[in-house]
Amino acid sequence: MTAEPITVRLCTAEDLPALHAKEPHPAAMIAQRHFNRQAAGGYFFAIAVRDGVPLGTSVLDCDPKNKLCPELKNLWVYPEARRQGAARELTRFLESQAAALGFVEVFLRVNPDNEAAIPMYISLDYSPTGDHSMTPYETFDATGTSKTYEQLDAVYRKSLLIR
Repeated sequence: MTAEPITVRLCTAEDLPALHAKEPHPAAMIAQRHFNRQAAGGYFFAIAVRDGVPLGTSVLDCDPKNKLCPELKNLWVYPEARRQGAARELTRFLESQAAALGFVEVFLRVNPDNEAAIPMYISLDYSPTGDHSMTPYETFDATGTSKTYEQLDAVYRKSLLIR
């Protein structure tokens, strides 16, 4: 029996309950925050699903105030769905959104110590630029209380002109 294909699309309000149920700290309302930013424009919140089950999400941030524009962010595949192609499909979908908007490259930032993510990004044709950027992050505890910190991330880019 073959598995159903992975479908990637923009997140809808109907997806929020299932995404919310998978959040480690539901009081933080992470999916709702991404969805609200998407509604404001210039921000694409994508979801990968198979058989109606969420596999993961990612974001394309096209805010022109962002020095790395457009930027692939928050690529997260649920542990039980990893190594099935969801990250690749999410990335391709968001890259196609960027190309449709006229962008010729996409950027991302990653912790240089993230030994799992870097080979995956390289396999998706992202290359290190040699630049680094201080990236603000927000974490949440079980009550939804946030804490911010900064981390020095490596900057990667992918040309959308070379296929």
